[in-house]
Amino acid sequence: MIIDSKNLIANKKRLIFGAVFILIIFYFIFSSDEENFKERSQRGGGGVGIVGGNSKSQQRSEWSDSQLVKTIKENMKLNNATIESDLYKVKWLDEIRPDNERVRKFRIKKNSDFTVNLDKLYDHPPIAIVTSNKPKHLDRLLANLINNCNANIDKIKVFNDGKSVQTILSKYNVTKEYRISKKFQENSNANNNNNVLSNEEKQYYMNSHYKEIFSFMFNNETCDKVIFLEEDLIMAPDSLEYFNHLSKLMNYDPSIFGISAWNDNGFKWNVEQARSNYENKFSFLRQDHFGGLGFLISKEIYKKRIEPNWQIESTTPWDVIVQQSMRFGDSCIFPEIPRSQHAPLLDRNYDSIFKDQPEKDGWGNYNFYLPKITTIHTYHMNLSKYLSPEYDLQIKKRIMRATEVDTLNSIPMMYSTSNRFVYYVPSKSNDDPRWDTVINKLQMIGRGNGGAVRGIYKGVIETTFFGKRVYLVGTYSPFYSQQQRNKSQRILFNDFPKEEFDSTITDPLTNTMLFRTDKDLSLDITLAEKGYSCKDFCEKHKVSCLESDMMLLTDSTIVLLQLEQHCSQVYYVPANNTDTFYPIKDKDGVCWTTNQYSKLSCTSKPQKKSEASRICICKDKSF
Repeated sequence: MIIDSKNLIANKKRLIFGAVFILIIFYFIFSSDEENFKERSQRGGGGVGIVGGNSKSQQRSEWSDSQLVKTIKENMKLNNATIESDLYKVKWLDEIRPDNERVRKFRIKKNSDFTVNLDKLYDHPPIAIVTSNKPKHLDRLLANLINNCNANIDKIKVFNDGKSVQTILSKYNVTKEYRISKKFQENSNANNNNNVLSNEEKQYYMNSHYKEIFSFMFNNETCDKVIFLEEDLIMAPDSLEYFNHLSKLMNYDPSIFGISAWNDNGFKWNVEQARSNYENKFSFLRQDHFGGLGFLISKEIYKKRIEPNWQIESTTPWDVIVQQSMRFGDSCIFPEIPRSQHAPLLDRNYDSIFKDQPEKDGWGNYNFYLPKITTIHTYHMNLSKYLSPEYDLQIKKRIMRATEVDTLNSIPMMYSTSNRFVYYVPSKSNDDPRWDTVINKLQMIGRGNGGAVRGIYKGVIETTFFGKRVYLVGTYSPFYSQQQRNKSQRILFNDFPKEEFDSTITDPLTNTMLFRTDKDLSLDITLAEKGYSCKDFCEKHKVSCLESDMMLLTDSTIVLLQLEQHCSQVYYVPANNTDTFYPIKDKDGVCWTTNQYSKLSCTSKPQKKSEASRICICKDKSF
């Protein structure tokens, strides 16, 4: 019995030591997995920081998931009095204001007509306009803001480093003009003596100008949030509503670095066909890239992020400094349909956009939100879905439900499905050159100043291709799951029957585009009457023109095969050709097309003297 008791004690000790040993092993396994997940999350959310530099602040995540959720909940309690109108029941007034009409009439159902001054209905953050020797552009922007966007004149501040614009300001009763950088003005006088500034000097002065403007607005004026505009922009009628509502998300979510009115890839072709106009125009995205061309930032972001990074004046472009001030976990919100348009050409203005006048340059081929109805619509929407935790959850769900494709070439063939697609990019970070390969394939605007990938969010780019929603997911992204990928539906290009393809055509994308033009009964490829745009011609026949369908005509083989009775030959226009009315058939029977998606337009038409006719794709939506 004594021996048995000793053995029993020894066995108990062995069991205890064994259990402790197993617990230690599990501890190291799980702690290692957690560290790997954190590292992957940081790489996924930190494209800006990776590109921007190697400082310690850029090497760590500013916001852990748990910390961010806790902070948002605390901010919700602090803003409890306004949380309904800020997030859950946002009232968005949406209406078109024709030029020079300061007072609008609209009908209230239970009453007769009322005349209402809309100046009393809108509110917006202060506006800082940056101008430099472009008085006509400034005149156009002020008219646009006041007449079309219903801007509050008292909230407009003009920062001018060029010749006096007092006459223009007086025309609009704008009284707040600020002269900046006397040093530059002195140097401008030197320019009159043929002392031209070098690019390095220009960057230095632009850098110092913007720093001076930011400092004035946030330090002297102590503004909470500010909208920054350059004088060569045109703003959408609801742009100030957009800034006003979206900026309130910053009161809750500290990971929001800024709000941009611009979408670098908001081309006319880049729209999901399956969604309604309402869904597209009120769809907003998050990105790790700083968006310019009309943006808003807060005093808190400036003081905590930007100003400490902008202590020394340098020749680094100002927007690169702002870009590098973003940390892991920071993101900017931007619209799917842009609320601003860059318009360096003066003959493009709000009225010409409203009337669908032909684009004069590539900037006109961007989408621009402009309703064509004169009634006021009030939309009620929930903007809480753009807070980081909810936004991330929605992205994760959409990727899980999407159909995987092993090549983007397959997408034109799947025109009849409502599926969304996911394409996995075998990349290690936002810096990986494999991103550039995919971006170039889609003809998207790729990297911005500082090398940041435009539109990317935690290793995911949300875009469209031939009218279908596509999620481009880097395999380093926190949204990437190999386990979930193994369960998802997958379509392989090699699974398509080879007899569906033309054996004489070697390019896979050309073959899938040809498949669609042959099989899609909703499309009609035709020659428009002379003097017609594709939009006007299609609408005349009770059908529609969509730039996402016109993408099929960027291949000369498709044009030749589909219009062989009209085209004796098909050529591509030179890459530097800025016209946007292609493809066309000229007076000699030769057809010309462009291979650039960004130059596709349904509204453009060739000049009458050219005697050319547009080649169009008209879509019958009843199919």
